[in-house]
Amino acid sequence: MTMPFSIDFNTYRLVDLSLEVAPGQTVPGRPFEVTEGRLGDGTRKTDIVNTHTHVGTHIESPWHFYLDNAKAKTCTDYPLEKFMGAATLLKGTLEPGQERVSLDTVKRQLEPRRGQFTILYVRNDTDERPLRFDFDVVPYFAGLNLDLFAFDATIEFGQGLEDGKNFHDLLMSRDVLLIEFPDGGAAIDRDFFYLFAVPLKIKGIDSSWCRMFAVLEK
Repeated sequence: MTMPFSIDFNTYRLVDLSLEVAPGQTVPGRPFEVTEGRLGDGTRKTDIVNTHTHVGTHIESPWHFYLDNAKAKTCTDYPLEKFMGAATLLKGTLEPGQERVSLDTVKRQLEPRRGQFTILYVRNDTDERPLRFDFDVVPYFAGLNLDLFAFDATIEFGQGLEDGKNFHDLLMSRDVLLIEFPDGGAAIDRDFFYLFAVPLKIKGIDSSWCRMFAVLEK
């Protein structure tokens, strides 16, 4: 049998971008509590007794935000190709005198790459917690024809609840799915890479846990 393709690991490497979730964790608002049980044949199973769809690295679909819209999509409404593709890294940095990342700073990185990616990973490259972006970057992101938008947990776009709602609306109204709580992004050392973030095939839920990883040239 001839394989249709293969990855030359002498040329490429994999970077795991998924946050590790610890069974039994009781982090406020992000629990993952489990108990051990047995199947009928005596083998082990794990009962998940307390968690939700926003624990660990997860993909948010429009169903998460559009509470009153019966037509809002969930992850199972999109083709598998939606969850993989050419990605680029946006480094969140502050220029001298800046308190927030400006649209000009973002454009200097992304405009030369426009049209070459469908997934954007926004990383915090500062010591700021949180690192805030001016809100006018969000309409710009919405115009990039993205499939997926991933960003570090230490990043905020604008400030306050209303900006948070508008952030979701501007992106999700264009079928841009959000990936929250990635981890390990410091290992990305290329502007371009190929990214996978594959959700579980569970019908009718607002968000899904995913395993997210990148394929990068060495």
